[in-house]
Amino acid sequence: MNSVPLSDVCDYSEATTSVEGLTLGNFISTDNMLPYRGGLINAVNLPPANSCCKFEEDTILLSNIRPYFKKIWYATFEGGCSNDVLVLKTKNEKYLSKFVYYCLFQDLFFKHMMNGAKGSKMPRGDQDQIMLFPIPEFEKTYQEKIVDYLSLIDKKISLNTN
Repeated sequence: MNSVPLSDVCDYSEATTSVEGLTLGNFISTDNMLPYRGGLINAVNLPPANSCCKFEEDTILLSNIRPYFKKIWYATFEGGCSNDVLVLKTKNEKYLSKFVYYCLFQDLFFKHMMNGAKGSKMPRGDQDQIMLFPIPEFEKTYQEKIVDYLSLIDKKISLNTN
């Protein structure tokens, strides 16, 4: 199976948004991202800054602090996030953003992230090293089948936990 580095598939988003237009429901920090791929809860407060990183629907949000907590979320709405949350936006038309999300959802990715992490008390992923993670090259129709199957499992898990 062939693969390409994540950098060929995604870019880090550098878009910003005004904090004034955000709510506790659409602001994301590492504090309201649940560990072990657990999703989100509402934020406790908004940042004191005037602007923050913007994310859009269908982007991938990844906590860059303490990668061993495996905090990742696929955006279902748009909003803003703290600087400690990386926003990955798919740039390659050959890839479905949800397929990329599922590639990053696996333990292998978080191990890769930890291998490049810097710091001991609160390690942070190395953004250049993260972009070296291999993403499999599959036809889009095959990616769609994978996404459909895994999304079905996600829905069943959600039904059983809510």
